[in-house]
Amino acid sequence: MTVLVTHVRRNARGQSQRDQRRLTGTLLGIGRGTRNEIHLPDARVALNHARLSIHPTGARVEAVDGTIELNGRRVQTADLAIGDAIHIGAYEITVDEPPADLPLALTVAFDPKFASGGNMLRRVLMLAPRVSKRRLSYLAFFGVLLLALVVPLAADLLGPRGPAEPGSAKAIFRELVPVVAGNFMQAWNPGTLSRGHQVFGANCRACHEFPFVQVRDSGCVSCHKTIREHVPKFELTGSRGIEFARTRCAECHRDHKGKDMAPRAQELCADCHADIKSTAPHAQSQNVTDFAEDHPQFRLTLVDADRPETTRRVRQAAQRPAEMVERSNLKFNHALHMNPAGIRDPQEKRTVLSCGDCHERDEGGRLIAPIDMERHCRQCHSLAFEPKVTRRQVPHGPVEDVVTTLREFYARLVLGEVPPGVTPPPDLIRMRPGAVLDYQERQQALRIADERAQRVLRELFKERAVCSTCHYTQPDANGGYAIAKVRVARVWMPQALFSHAKHATQSCTTCHDVTRSKNAADIAMPNVAKCRECHVGARPVMGKVTSDCASCHKFHAGRDFWHWELQTQMQARGRK
Repeated sequence: MTVLVTHVRRNARGQSQRDQRRLTGTLLGIGRGTRNEIHLPDARVALNHARLSIHPTGARVEAVDGTIELNGRRVQTADLAIGDAIHIGAYEITVDEPPADLPLALTVAFDPKFASGGNMLRRVLMLAPRVSKRRLSYLAFFGVLLLALVVPLAADLLGPRGPAEPGSAKAIFRELVPVVAGNFMQAWNPGTLSRGHQVFGANCRACHEFPFVQVRDSGCVSCHKTIREHVPKFELTGSRGIEFARTRCAECHRDHKGKDMAPRAQELCADCHADIKSTAPHAQSQNVTDFAEDHPQFRLTLVDADRPETTRRVRQAAQRPAEMVERSNLKFNHALHMNPAGIRDPQEKRTVLSCGDCHERDEGGRLIAPIDMERHCRQCHSLAFEPKVTRRQVPHGPVEDVVTTLREFYARLVLGEVPPGVTPPPDLIRMRPGAVLDYQERQQALRIADERAQRVLRELFKERAVCSTCHYTQPDANGGYAIAKVRVARVWMPQALFSHAKHATQSCTTCHDVTRSKNAADIAMPNVAKCRECHVGARPVMGKVTSDCASCHKFHAGRDFWHWELQTQMQARGRK
């Protein structure tokens, strides 16, 4: 059905203006909302104030979210007749005589009597805004521009130049402008800063050196002066290698995204490592995309004790490579020390040892602390040089220290001094206690002590095999003995992120099977298959540990600095 609606308005001159519209439909909405067919732009009118239903026999008005008055009486719903007046807010809707071809005609007019009622504050608050929407939009635009752009840049645009007297207006202005600008600058903050950057989160210039310019690498290197490269740039070739070399720090490390800003997406690694030779032809690593699917066997880093300056990288394989041995110059039998029946100590008592008796985690829990003779071995491996004479032992250290200890001990006995707890050997020639010796007698006594020390030294290194139990020894050119240099590996895969503390719930022999090893050259490092018993790749699997590339590998693990020249300059400035 069609309804004739006439809106009566008055212009600035007070002249009446009529605007007629024909509305089609059986339900017409009345309210402040723009979706209503009869729009009443007044703050006292609800968004969906009332509803008008038209049917062939007449029309009916019904209140929805507001109240209506029909002929001065408040109603909830009522049928309409010609001449009825409906008051909604400051508007009066009159039912007129409709044309012959229409069922209903309405006149909507602003009621000046109702608008003038009440106090001044109510009328001001309730009147519809007189400013046009276009002017309001311009006002809002320039207001946002002022508060969000001009004020944050005030420290650069309006900051006073030159010296200023303390307490002067210029000095106060110089201190006040950066504070106000910094507070308004936070309007540009898109999200939470990472943990490491929260300490200077209010100082945007720490990273954003220039307005409207992306964060440059110099801003990152100014703090991170020792960050390492991933691979040397000269090893990168092709379009992918060039693109990688030109990548900015902030392209991977995006801040304002939460507490962590280091990327962990495995696809970033697989982009290059799926075909590593196309990006870095000289790379020794093999292709890989996921640990659970195609990770190659681990490569171990081996350093020989006789050649500590040379590093050997040997990859594990199903058939143990010939180079997969540790040349530490030590003798050790794991099977003997892990005998379930125990191992016999110098007191003829048997002690059952576990891995933790000798292998202890360091303070951080990541690595295994070095074996210490005094703490871990002395209880079973005595270095007593003459048990029937004294309980004293030679030091575990350089051969020179051992010789000095023996000469000092026997020299005191020969010269007549007997320390407490020492029973002088009957075959040792000793001077009379308290006798005054001349030079020749003293030299003779020292020769006797030296001969005895050399004999005991020979027993330690050769006859009794005290030192040679664990070390390779041989006579030197001076008539003494030399011990082969010892170097025991602490880290087999230095580039891997592995923590023994996180694997403390597992037995050592779960990963390191040394129960049958009788040779110190044996290497009992787990392979990929052993790790896959607990770990899977980036895709979660029930009962397994999800492990992406970043779980075990560091990105910045190269030899040289990232942005070598830039970081060298930054470090030089820091030293000044």
